[in-house]
Formats: sequence, C-alpha cells, structure tokens
Amino acid sequence: MVHVWPYIDVASALSPGVGAQKYPDFKLQQSQGPVVVIKGEMLTLNCTVSKSGPVGPVNWLKNQSNVNQTIYDQKGSSQRVMRAVNGSETDFTIHIRDVRLEDAGTYYCVKFRRNTSGDEVFKSGGGTKVLVHGEWIPSLSWWSVTFTCSARGFFPRDIQVQWLKNSVPVQAELPRITSEPSNSSYNMSSTVQVTLHKNDVRSELTCQVHDISHTRFPL
Repeated sequence: MVHVWPYIDVASALSPGVGAQKYPDFKLQQSQGPVVVIKGEMLTLNCTVSKSGPVGPVNWLKNQSNVNQTIYDQKGSSQRVMRAVNGSETDFTIHIRDVRLEDAGTYYCVKFRRNTSGDEVFKSGGGTKVLVHGEWIPSLSWWSVTFTCSARGFFPRDIQVQWLKNSVPVQAELPRITSEPSNSSYNMSSTVQVTLHKNDVRSELTCQVHDISHTRFPL
C-alpha cells in the first residue's frame, strides 16, 4: 500500500540537536544521488541506521511536486518494492523492480520516533534524486544530461567545486555564487553537462565543495 502524506520537508523537519540529544550515537546513512536508471530495470536505494535510536519505524518517502509518498514501510508496501536484507534492524536498503517513468523523484530514508500522538520524523537522510529514462533506442548510443549541486550558508566566499565521474574529474561550468545580505553568507550553484552512455547506468557522479583551506563542506 502506498500512503500519501501532507508535504513535510523531511530533510529539515528535525532541527539539529532536537531529540538527537537523547540519542547522540544514532546515525543514519543514505547514499546520495543523483541516480540514473533505465525504465524496466531495478533501482537500488541504500540506507543504513544504527541500533541506538528511539522506538519507531524506518520508512522510505518519495517527494515529488511537494507531496510525500510512503514507498516502503515495515507494515507492507508495493509489490515492486522489497528489502535488500529482510529482517535487518540496521540495513534498510530497498530494491524497486520494473522501474517506471513515474518513479522519478527524490527519495528519503527516514527514521521515525513513536509517541502518543503518532510517529514523527526523528532523522532523515539527505535525499537521493532519481532520474528515469525511457528504454535505450538502438540507434541512440548516448544522452546528454545536466546535473546541478548546491551549497548554502557558507563563508568566506572563495570555494572550490569539483565534479567527479567514477572518481575522474569532469569539466563543469563556473559555479554561480550569490550572497545572503541578511547573514553575510553565500550560496553556490554548480552545473555540469555529462554525456551518458548505456554502460553509465551504474556510474557515480559526485560534486565536491571545498573552502580555500580545502575543508570539505557537507552537501
């Protein structure tokens, strides 16, 4: 069963430190996107959690057009969605079979905390953006795809942005940096256009942002 939730910005629903103070050792790790998958293939979304969290389920939510849908929960989900490791208390990686075009969107692995009024978001992964393309046409051996990454609220202004495809540097446009007058910080947006071939379906594209002292920013 697929549930539709009122829109919640799961990535920021829980302010840093709120509730987590009671569970300082709890960790949730979700692989970041974007992920490109071909229609009809299987999509794998990775997520692991530690055991040191509050009572409550770990679900997968998909956000599209400001609507959150429950893609996986521990009570039962779509027949196309399955756990990679059944019964695991720490590995909540899922497989989505027979991917469809409408499966495109941003997926969040979310740990909920159970209380008397119902489940509330305790911690969320950063989100994995999934792009779904149609079937490969024999006469078309490549696609040109544009990717964007961003960083917000940093200072000073001077930063370095590097894109890597399978750990190999990729040339990108110069990053666009704008200021936030209200708090004297800066925002960055970087775009790269990548030519994808059929064998690139499982390639990994990474955006790394460093300040001038080469300290990496979390994105």
